Amino acid sequence: MADNSPPGRSTWAVVPVRLGLAGYWVSMCVATHVPNPPAVVPVQVSDTWLHLVAYLGLAVLLVQGIAVVRPVSRRDAVLLWAVAVVYGALDEVTQMVPALHRTAEWKDWAADVAGAAIGVLVGILVSRVWSVQGGGGPSIAGDG
Repeated sequence: MADNSPPGRSTWAVVPVRLGLAGYWVSMCVATHVPNPPAVVPVQVSDTWLHLVAYLGLAVLLVQGIAVVRPVSRRDAVLLWAVAVVYGALDEVTQMVPALHRTAEWKDWAADVAGAAIGVLVGILVSRVWSVQGGGGPSIAGDG
């Protein structure tokens, strides 16, 4: 099978990055759907901030999942943000299942949306830095 990647681009990181993404995403799903979750985070930390950080991480990993094999286009960035936003909405809706004893809140979804946007931007920045440093890793393309 021919390698269609640009010269200097290596795919050594594909498996670890995508396994990391899958593990992170599954962990998020489990953590947000455990009935009566234990108090893992100090009470002083706002749940909204946790949503922002969690979706920031998800979006960074989504971008890297593409960037390890090819440049990420602007279209890719928007689609990856949309994937995180839709998942955030589904996450909030499924938390309304009475048996879970969880709550769905608009402010949590707004934090998911904001975290995903910041995460896509951070993911793009990481891709650019990785590419510039000659790591043969992710990079960014124009409109691709």
